[in-house]
This record gives sequence, structure tokens and C-alpha cells, in this order.
Amino acid sequence: MLPSPPLASLTGPPLAAVAPVTLVEALHRLAERPGPWLHVGPGNAQRVYTGAEVLDLARRWRTALTEAGVRRGDRVALLLPNDERFVGAFFGAHLAGAAAVPLSWPVSLLDAGRKIEALRPLFGVADVRAVVTDPAFDKAMLGEVAQAAVVTEPAGVATGADVAPDPEETALLQFTSGSTSLPRGAEITHRALSTCVRSMCQQNEFTDGDVGVSWLPLFHDMGLAGGLLCPVVFGFPFHLMTPGEFLLHPGRWIQRFADVRGTCAAAPDFAWRLAARRVLNFKGDLSAWRIGLDGAEPVHRSTMDAFFARFGPHGLAETVLKPAYGLAENTLAVAIYDPRRPAPDVTTSLRSVPSVGGPLPGVSVRVLRDGVVGPEGHEGPIQVRSGSLMRGYFRNEAASSAALTDGWLNTGDLGVVQGGQLYVTGRAKEMLIQNGTKFHPYDLERVATDSVAAAMAGAAAFSTPGADGERLVIAVEVPAAFSGDVTRTVRGAIMEDLGVRVDVVLALAPGELPRTTSGKVRRGDAAAQLVGRVDG
Repeated sequence: MLPSPPLASLTGPPLAAVAPVTLVEALHRLAERPGPWLHVGPGNAQRVYTGAEVLDLARRWRTALTEAGVRRGDRVALLLPNDERFVGAFFGAHLAGAAAVPLSWPVSLLDAGRKIEALRPLFGVADVRAVVTDPAFDKAMLGEVAQAAVVTEPAGVATGADVAPDPEETALLQFTSGSTSLPRGAEITHRALSTCVRSMCQQNEFTDGDVGVSWLPLFHDMGLAGGLLCPVVFGFPFHLMTPGEFLLHPGRWIQRFADVRGTCAAAPDFAWRLAARRVLNFKGDLSAWRIGLDGAEPVHRSTMDAFFARFGPHGLAETVLKPAYGLAENTLAVAIYDPRRPAPDVTTSLRSVPSVGGPLPGVSVRVLRDGVVGPEGHEGPIQVRSGSLMRGYFRNEAASSAALTDGWLNTGDLGVVQGGQLYVTGRAKEMLIQNGTKFHPYDLERVATDSVAAAMAGAAAFSTPGADGERLVIAVEVPAAFSGDVTRTVRGAIMEDLGVRVDVVLALAPGELPRTTSGKVRRGDAAAQLVGRVDG
């Protein structure tokens, strides 16, 4: 009798039992460290703050919030760009005993009224006491929509005392991206937030000698926990850029790494691919760079190969780029690939999927089959358990009960466990089927956007009913500079790369696809909005 295959269940190493229990404690320790810590803005107009100055800024925001009526247990919305105001207000809310609620900052303030209206459902869910924002927003309208006080400046001088948060109090409402549903606020406690950050620090072996460089939006879990908070815990310098700066000039991010001897960063797969394609005249030294986490969306081997091919000649080690997996409901990170434990890709119906490594310290993952833990090599729903799980979705018992089962988080993602490693293969709700073959829409979307040289992910693949069965549709935002036959180019590239025949190609203007607050395409909304054009 043949032995049974191993079960698809993995547990990370123990999480070291060290301080801090809350990020407020980490901020106080950071304030005791000498030297500059936060660097904001471009090199020729950079603003630099020590840890003590950041703590003072947080206390002045705390004073402004308490004067606006914020009390312990309240929630404070942060509608701010990537700069020192966000950092100060985030910790200022914690020092007031309130939970921070980061909201997406618009690319442009030209249509601020529509942006405020779009946030109305989030204000309703979060029930915020105050909104911290830029004076550019109309205070009267924002206060009316949010039904909250509007605070646009910190106090000139900090007064009063800091609140020491209880580890079990809510630190953060992290709204999920909502790519398949309406956004929901994952309720993260101070203990869970600190646990996640300490787990990432332990896995990445951070020290005070590291240097972080990030353009990721601070309202997103990857930019907040993965970009800002790890430097807070270890006190290493942090250089903060803006998403717009990267998207318009990706070379500035890479150049900043060379200029400051940066060592660590995280970004979605499209960003690494964009940098590899668009940064053409780089001449710096990247030999200090040791960690580049590739996550937040499906990771492609071709992206990592292209990034190393472009920057390897400039001192970048081949082991820098590491696939990672995380989600807001676990505060952030679940698994990160460790090149010291190399693993081959696994092959799905359309592509090779890189390993995202084993679980982080204190994290367990498993893959189910028919409701129980399946065998290794089986693709099924991924569940996660850790000390950084959300308490639930804020004031949404039905969604919380569906997401959390006996202490396990039902991620909604599909994956495979093989050889002690996790492979994330897709979203369960987004699977497409053509001629009996299952595949994930982003495989088509990646090829489509690459074929027309789109600047960033800007495609949606979905199916619609037709006279002869389901039709496979790919809608792609085509840059103005592209002059070829869009239908022939996209359809040919997908057939050549993936062997999949697309029935309908829709050419859209850049920005036409509906997106989540973190920039991901809403496929369901795209299908609903574009079905008329498919039939036309």
C-alpha cells in the first residue's frame, strides 16, 4: 500500500517574544534614537525628521484631534497624501486612543467633490469622529458627507497627555481593496498590528543598518505595514516618495536606492515590470539592495527575470526580488520567499507560478479540499491563522462569520502547497473557463497590457453569455502612443503566449476601467459596464 501524500499544511517558525507590544511603544523608542529618520520629498527639496520630531508632530496632531472631540475608542479617517502629515496623524490618532482609518488619496484634486462622494459609504461603515485631510478639500462639504469634524492642521504646541493603548484595542480599520466586492473594514488590534510588523522584521532579518525606500501609498496595507512601520520598529532610515512620482518617473525610485544605499522595498508585480521596462539610462550602484518584496498581485517569473536582467549589471543581486503573499485581513504578510530554500515553480493551466515561500514566524497556512486539509500538490482554497489576523470586519457580523472559521481566515485565494512552500494560484471567485480549461484572468491581462505597452496594469478579462455559449472578453486600456491594430495585437499575443483564443477585444482609453482604492481593476464592475459594448 502506497503511503499517503503529505498534507497541505505549513507552520512558520516561532515569533520571537520581544517588544514592542504596540507601535506606540515603538514610536517612543524611535524618539530616543539620534540622527535623522524620516526623509520626505524629492532630493532637492527634502524634508528630514528625527524620531523625536516625528513624536512631537504626532503629539500635536493628537492635541488637534482631542480639541476636535476625539476620545478613546473613536475612529479617525486619514485622507492625506504620502508625506509627514500622514505619519504624524496616524500616530496622533493612536496617542489619542483612537483607531486610524486610512482612506485612498486621489491622484488629482481637480474633482475633489466627486472623490468625497465616493468615500461616503466608507465614512458610513467606519462611523468616524474626525477626518484629517488637506486644506484643499472643502471642509464644509467633507464634514457634511462624513458627519464628522474636519481637521487640517496639527496644533502649534502639544498639550495634554498621551494615551497608552491597550493591545486589544482597535488600532486600524484597513479597508480591503474590494476588487470582487464592496470594501469592508478589517478591524486590526494594536497587538495584531505589532505582531505582523515584528513577524516581517524577523523574517527579513532587519537591523538598524537597513534603509527603506518606498513610494507605496500609506493608505494601503503594503505601504503602511510593509513600508512605514518596519522602519519604526527597527529605527532604520525611511525615505518616503509618492505613488505619482514613481508612476511618472519610475527611475527616480531606483535612483533613490542608489543615492542613499537603500536596502529594502516592497511593490506590486507591475511596478517591478514597469521599472525594468522604463528605466533606460540608469548608472548607479545597487549593491546595497538586499530585499525587494514582489506581492499584492500575482507574481510572474518573467517580471523577476526582467528586473534582474536590467539591474544586475549595476550590482543588484539575483536574490533581491522575493515573491510574497499577504492580505489586509492578516494585517499584511503571510509568506515571503527565502532564496536560501530554493523551490521550482509549479505549472498551472497557463503559466508557471513562483513560490511565495513558507509562512512567516507565528503564521500557519493550509490548503483545503472538500472542506478539510488536502494533500500536497492539490489546488484549493487557502486558509491562514496567525496572531495578526483581524478581529473581523467592523460592524459586519455576517461577513466576519464567513471570513473566519474556528480561528482560520478564509482568504478567498487558491493555492498549492508543495515541498514545504506555498504557491498562490489565483482568486476562487475569478476563475474563467474556456473549452473546459480553467484559468485566472490576470494571466490574460498581463499579456494584453504588455502587448500594447501599457504603462501599468490596465486590463480586465471576463466572460459574457453569447448565442453559442460563453464569450471570453479582454478589455484593455490602450496608450495614446500605440498605433497598431489593437484587436489583432492583443488576440495574437494571448494566443501565442497562453494558447487561449479571446472572442472579443475592447480598446479603452487610459483610466476608463473601474478600479479599487488601491488601483486594482474591478472585474465585476468592468463586465457590467462594458457588456453593452460587447454586444454592440
